[in-house]
Amino acid sequence: MRNRWLSPIAVVVLAAVIVLGAVFDPSGLAAPYTWTGADLLPVAGLWQVAAPAVYVPLLLTGVGVLTWAVARGRAPLRTALLVWGAVVWSAMAAKLVMSLAMTFGDVVYLAWSTGFTGVKAAIFGLPVPAATWLAQVLRRRFAPPPPATADPSSPGPDAGPATDSGPGWAAAGAAVVLAASVGGVWWGGSPIGYAIGDSPLAPAPEAGPLGCLAAVTLLGVLTWALNRRLGGATSPRAVVAGLSALGAAATLGLVEVAIGIPGDLAGGDLFWVPAIMLRLAPALSFGALLALATAVIVALLPATQPVRGAALTLPRTRMAAVLAVAVLVLPLLQPGTTTAQPPRTKGLTLSADRRIVDADGNEVLLRGVNVNQLEDYFQKRPDKAVTRPLTEADFAGMERMGFNVVRLALSWSALEPRPGQYDPAYLARISWAVETAARHGMRTVIDMHQDAWGKGVDAAPGTTCRNGSPMHGWDGAPTWADRFDGAPKCEFTGRDISPAVARAFTNLYQDRDGIQTRLVAAWGMLAERFANEPMVAGYDLLNEPGFGEAPPVTSGVLLGRYYDRAIKAIRAGERRGFPHLVFFEPSVLWSGLGFEVPVPKDFTDDRLLVFAPHLYNESITIDQGTGVTVTSIERGFELASRAAEYYGAGLWSGEWGWFGDPASAPITRYTDQEDRHRVGGAFWVWKQSCGDAHAGAEDETGGNLMIEDCATGKDLPPPAAYVAELSRPYPRSAPGRLTGLTSDRASLTARGEGSGCGLDVWFPGDAQPVVRGTGLRDVAARRAPGGWRVTACASGPYSLTTHA
Repeated sequence: MRNRWLSPIAVVVLAAVIVLGAVFDPSGLAAPYTWTGADLLPVAGLWQVAAPAVYVPLLLTGVGVLTWAVARGRAPLRTALLVWGAVVWSAMAAKLVMSLAMTFGDVVYLAWSTGFTGVKAAIFGLPVPAATWLAQVLRRRFAPPPPATADPSSPGPDAGPATDSGPGWAAAGAAVVLAASVGGVWWGGSPIGYAIGDSPLAPAPEAGPLGCLAAVTLLGVLTWALNRRLGGATSPRAVVAGLSALGAAATLGLVEVAIGIPGDLAGGDLFWVPAIMLRLAPALSFGALLALATAVIVALLPATQPVRGAALTLPRTRMAAVLAVAVLVLPLLQPGTTTAQPPRTKGLTLSADRRIVDADGNEVLLRGVNVNQLEDYFQKRPDKAVTRPLTEADFAGMERMGFNVVRLALSWSALEPRPGQYDPAYLARISWAVETAARHGMRTVIDMHQDAWGKGVDAAPGTTCRNGSPMHGWDGAPTWADRFDGAPKCEFTGRDISPAVARAFTNLYQDRDGIQTRLVAAWGMLAERFANEPMVAGYDLLNEPGFGEAPPVTSGVLLGRYYDRAIKAIRAGERRGFPHLVFFEPSVLWSGLGFEVPVPKDFTDDRLLVFAPHLYNESITIDQGTGVTVTSIERGFELASRAAEYYGAGLWSGEWGWFGDPASAPITRYTDQEDRHRVGGAFWVWKQSCGDAHAGAEDETGGNLMIEDCATGKDLPPPAAYVAELSRPYPRSAPGRLTGLTSDRASLTARGEGSGCGLDVWFPGDAQPVVRGTGLRDVAARRAPGGWRVTACASGPYSLTTHA
């Protein structure tokens, strides 16, 4: 007996959940449906209406149809479990179709990303199976019993699992073969795999042969067992088989969660909480594919009559056959890896093992500071300048602290105040900054900076926000590139979680009215201008990109496409020079969470890549506002290192720092991790004005390194704790490769292996350091502004120790 009345109940309950989610979570990060409040008309493209026109209808239709199909008999718990699976699968399928409508490509990445939708659906979808279970229980309690069955031998409404084992073993075989053939693409190629490390139980190469075999076997066994448990004499066998396969994959994901918990608990933070979702996502996305394939295979099999004892006589032969196929197919279809050699350049490049090196092959640690004095900020306080002047004295001060790089923040609004027209005076200021930094021994990373899109997000006077608060303006895009489409200029828990910001970035990623094309052209112009400048370390394509309205579609696929276009424009601009490094960032969610789903692995075929997240762990990440630590400093470095390895890229922290009382900042733990991972970064920030958009009206000083007295406008001494750590000894360059590095404020020990005279160590202070070394010759210490430069030549393994 089919309970047709359960289907409308499921659809109505799910519709209510969707509406409530849109109302109470305008960010859309947790809700099933994102509605930012932006105008739906006029329609600029299918992407603009994909969520209401594609995702929601498909989700409701899928849940309605599948509930109608599985709601048979009066087994409330069994029906509720099948309905729960129907919600999860329908949500992932609808999200995939919606994503393809928005992007027209990147099918594998988009199919994988549905795993996050599946995790959310498993949570927000719970009211649906709960409602169907309750409805069946109440009906069973209060409704009159059904009429007696005329044929005593026919199954009744409470019939248990069918005794025909054919569909069960067909489902198990489909699960095993599919897991063996494409499982590695899902687990091994998962763009979040860097965050959870190697799993010992997954159908992927990193699990090893035994782990792969165990995973595919477990998937088959679980699919068979769930199919027998959830199926019934009146149940549609193909649908039950498919949902059983989805449940099997989800169970495998839960097993991986259990296996990973001990490692996730290590480090003293709460990373194990998001790690549950990160481990379940690839399992659920693969389960959705598995469910579809299994249902189709079972539907194509001829129906068979119940055979008593078949479950005991047939399965061993069938299982042996599918496992044999898995063993043969598995090693043939797992993805391999290739490493392309980066091109030679007169500037910085990458070694084969992803280290930043100079033209002579010396490893280079880029350590320095952000400079925001060329930024075009919103005028938040009429009586205060938004930036402080950038002078040669600033660069001399940076040199005295031992810095060898500046991350120079530019504003697109100042660079291109009108479409296609670049400001020559602003370009001259950029060139002057690059040249002046070079005179003081510092390279420049040119950063296309933005915060919360730009000045145009400033809310009009009198704006009220149902949730959150009205925004003030920020920096970045010119107002001619603003495309907010009526989205509220309100922020929720932070400036980047804003409907207006999300819509503006979605329009940028979709190249609405050609605004992305203009930004790409600006990069080509800048690259041509600095094509022959070896002291330009490279280009940071976009600071903390917004995640848009449909992450990770917008913050993954579409952001990656912008990066690819920008890189191609840069390389075209460098035709008469040489290629420079390209620094690329994950979305702003990394700065707020300490991890993120990054752009697709193959977003570009360029090899001069440096992954440049902002490692603000235990500083300004969202968790710190709640008094807990989800991703620790140590965890942040580990995640960033894994992500860089995932891309085959170098690693550099584009921003890091603390704000407020320097004495309470765990800055030493941060610098220890820089040494441990042998990477560099840029502290935020050199000079911040009291009129900066970051500053509050109640602030007494502007910082963060060179301090301004807000009352008088005069300079105050920089925080001694920051200066001491930022000026600590480090190797500016080292022959070959560094194999070990430890330092504190008054000593350094470096080990390496290579040949050449490129060892160059910075040591702070007035007193000449004591130097000892092995495997070195021509060791010398010469006076430099603010300290000493220790140089030497090496041949083979070497070590250097310096102390005050």
